[in-house]
Amino acid sequence: MRRDSELESGNVALTFALLLPMLLCAAGAGFDFSRYHFAHTSLQEVADAAAIAGARQYLLKKADGATAAAIAEDAARRRLESEGFPAAAVEAEGVSRSATVDVDIGYDFTPTLFVSIFESPIHIAVHATATASGGSNICVIGTDENATRTVYLDGNAKLTGEDCALFSNSKSSAGLAVLNNAKLKVGLSCTAGGYDGSSMNYDPAPVSDCPARSDPLTDRAPPAVQACDHTAFAAVSGAVTLFPGVYCEGLTIDQSADATFKPGVYVIKDGQLRIHGNSRATGEGVGFFFTGSGAQMTIGGEADVDFSAPTSGPLAGLLIFEEQQSAGTRLFRITSPNARRLVGTIYLPQGRFLADANGAVADLSEYTAIVARRIELNSDVNLVLNADYHLSNVPVPEGLGPGSEGGVSLRR
Repeated sequence: MRRDSELESGNVALTFALLLPMLLCAAGAGFDFSRYHFAHTSLQEVADAAAIAGARQYLLKKADGATAAAIAEDAARRRLESEGFPAAAVEAEGVSRSATVDVDIGYDFTPTLFVSIFESPIHIAVHATATASGGSNICVIGTDENATRTVYLDGNAKLTGEDCALFSNSKSSAGLAVLNNAKLKVGLSCTAGGYDGSSMNYDPAPVSDCPARSDPLTDRAPPAVQACDHTAFAAVSGAVTLFPGVYCEGLTIDQSADATFKPGVYVIKDGQLRIHGNSRATGEGVGFFFTGSGAQMTIGGEADVDFSAPTSGPLAGLLIFEEQQSAGTRLFRITSPNARRLVGTIYLPQGRFLADANGAVADLSEYTAIVARRIELNSDVNLVLNADYHLSNVPVPEGLGPGSEGGVSLRR
């Protein structure tokens, strides 16, 4: 019995001795695989974080691709150093046109145990791309998804807004069109479809196939509309003071009238707001709401217009507000070269905004934003969209202005 027990112990010892290298090999392989997985995961996290850090630079004023890439590369190197990967290679590239940052990290992983089992070193390569959703303050949204030329510049027209982003939601191949001698110079122009015009018409070139921007004001409640306070009101000469209320069948300021609008909401019902001739119209804290048949706007002739939107109340931040459920496409037109201060947001969910003045429009505004079904500039107009929000106490509706382009998306 003792001899059998000794034989059995010897067999176990022999078997263990034979299996030991295999067991050690398996344990070593598992250990190195765990280290490899940890290294790969850590490097990917570094690449992701660095790409996001770089792309966030596009949310700042006048950031460019080189700056975004430099920020991303610096962020990656700092974190690689702190996490024990100082020898890793980093390459970052920023593309201003698409507001993207690409980060590539390469690292040679050397197994610790049983090096002969693995290719040594094992090269790990990770990649991350982060995209800022625009990179500038949103100043213009053309909401019509089906029209050709939802945003359209022709003739010698200019739209200037270097700190602004412009979006056309049209899926047409010419949803954004800048033709002839027209010029679009904004921080970013983005179209859900394609664009028409040469490279000379755009600065910088537009980005195609962008996701459509949702209407940020679609849930904005309209003001209450009471009985008419005035019917077919018109002022054609002298100084006149106007007060908030319901102006049925239109409101006209013409010829040599000098009109001062007191703060509040002016409801233009079943008629036109017409400011024309050599008149003057000024008002701080005023908002115009358009409702009913034929409710639209014309600022023409040589009329001198200086308006800023309310700072509170139902039209806070809204200078012009068209009711959402209007029939047909109303026209809101500026032909006067003296409509140079329009502070606030122009919101035309069903309307068409047309500026064809022979000169600058809105250039003296602290800020101006436009959300309209269709937007057209023609003739020699230069629509200037400033984004100096800090200079005005007129609030900016959520989804527009500063911080509106705060989203950064990541893909690998």
